[in-house]
Amino acid sequence: MTQNLSIALLDISPTWEDFHFEPLYGKFHVIRVCVSRNIHEIEAQLRLLKNEEIDKHARIFKQSDKNIFLTSQVMKRVLCGLYLKISPAETNFLFTEHKKPYVSGYPNFHFNISHSGDWVVFLFSSSPCGIDIEKIKPDFDFEGMMPSVFHPREIDWINGQPDRNRAFFKLWTIKESLLKAQGTGLIDDLNQWDLTSTQKMSDPDWHVQTFSVGDDYYLSTCVKDHPREFKYFEFAGSFDFSS
Repeated sequence: MTQNLSIALLDISPTWEDFHFEPLYGKFHVIRVCVSRNIHEIEAQLRLLKNEEIDKHARIFKQSDKNIFLTSQVMKRVLCGLYLKISPAETNFLFTEHKKPYVSGYPNFHFNISHSGDWVVFLFSSSPCGIDIEKIKPDFDFEGMMPSVFHPREIDWINGQPDRNRAFFKLWTIKESLLKAQGTGLIDDLNQWDLTSTQKMSDPDWHVQTFSVGDDYYLSTCVKDHPREFKYFEFAGSFDFSS
């Protein structure tokens, strides 16, 4: 699974622009949405959801979970509609065997979604891609689960970092973004492949990069083929994309 893979373990430092629509033109677009800062504007777009999505939203008990679900569904329809130049209501989402979403009828359009805490993040591309964000929990007891999900050399790498807790979440987002990009879902032998010893090759098939979002989150992206230019956007609450 991990052949021809390039991983940048050193964090990058992206510059986030206010979201304004631009065609992909072969680039990779990462878009982040802060749920708490945008939920009122997003709630006004509830009409974009399908009946089954509205029903599911109504059944969610915890308000924070309702907000995340609504943000994910509304922004998925709005953003995919923008890139494909179709009405958000016309986007027909299907799922692969391992529940990776895609838009029916657009085989060269790829996207992925992740959410954690107060953030929902998207990655758009013309090639397969995966994204994962995780809230760093300082009191999370990760010791017991490491042997089942990390290779012994990965555990050694985590134990050698100055902040083992952050290192755990960083490596987890890397592994999860790769799984999501390749569309395999969770697998039983996660602890059999060592990502920390992956060498950067001259022409790898998959590229992974990672960085922190504020002090409390780690985010990783995995993309197929040569890493073209990345652009980073933050949605700022306006659904007027005319400019």
